[in-house]
Amino acid sequence: MTSASPSLAHVQDEGHQSRRQVLKSLAGLASLPFLTRIGSASAQASLPRIGFLSVPPQGHSPVFGAFQEGLHSRGYVPGQNAVLEWRGAEGKDERLPQLATELVNSGVNVIVAETYPAIVAARNATGTVPIVMAVSSDPVETGLVESLSRPGGNITGLTTLSTHLNGKRLQLLKEAFPGMRRLALVWASLAAPDKAPGIRETQRVAQELGLEIQYFEIRKSDDWEEAIRAVAKAPTPPDTVFQLCDPVTLSRRKALVDFAARTGLPSMYEMREYVIEGGLMAYGPSLATMGRRSADYVDRIMKGAKPSDLPVEQPIKLELAINQATARAINLDLPQSLLAWADELIE
Repeated sequence: MTSASPSLAHVQDEGHQSRRQVLKSLAGLASLPFLTRIGSASAQASLPRIGFLSVPPQGHSPVFGAFQEGLHSRGYVPGQNAVLEWRGAEGKDERLPQLATELVNSGVNVIVAETYPAIVAARNATGTVPIVMAVSSDPVETGLVESLSRPGGNITGLTTLSTHLNGKRLQLLKEAFPGMRRLALVWASLAAPDKAPGIRETQRVAQELGLEIQYFEIRKSDDWEEAIRAVAKAPTPPDTVFQLCDPVTLSRRKALVDFAARTGLPSMYEMREYVIEGGLMAYGPSLATMGRRSADYVDRIMKGAKPSDLPVEQPIKLELAINQATARAINLDLPQSLLAWADELIE
């Protein structure tokens, strides 16, 4: 006996259910952010295009890797539902204007600029494409934004407020090494020392502490070894080192850390990345945190927010990192009060 054929009504009902299921599936897919097939040129053109302008080489930027993590956590997957255009100057500031222009001409929707020289290059290249500052020392003092709460223009992002923290850094270095008298200040800038962001605060507190500052300027990455030799050959050698963080010195941080180790000089830095490399101490915000937070600005701008309406974010947390192995290597007995205050002790 053969089984009975299904009724026409039953077949129609199954057909309706199948179509409803397909429609539900399509609706679910449509709700995914920026879901588009990469296969066609028109599809790629519709994807959010994000530019990243960097001075250090790609493998030397702790900010860029953290920024990529931040994008993923917000649903942006480069190569699938977003396009990420990276341009790096390989430590050569003079290449930044051309690279910034390339990003603008590539049609990016937003540019993330890592550190001051990259931000300036991006600003000079466009007055309309939104620019997110991944790392900036003091954007108000340097004229990048009108104010932290209402930046105006096409620039917003994050600030380290490093220019305001240099005094505290000197006080911490003095606590670690009470006998300090002469400070080697290593910095990279085209401005004179009395006009460079962050140096005025350093000078003010150094005077209060009775410190003599010896300036060692690096204008480009090729000057690095010469600056290190100048520190070593100073007529009255410095007894401590303080390095201001910038793209050139950040990309060559291992060289200065190694120099301080060879000469036995207690050293202070702005970022923990130097301490991980073997520097003695650092006080400031986390570069990785700033990289991840930059992705949040990109997300808000891609969803329609205007940079002029997004307040510049100040550091949520400042961290003191100390490398105890380095302290032992230079025979520096750190006070327990300082060790107890540290957020991170590295062996």
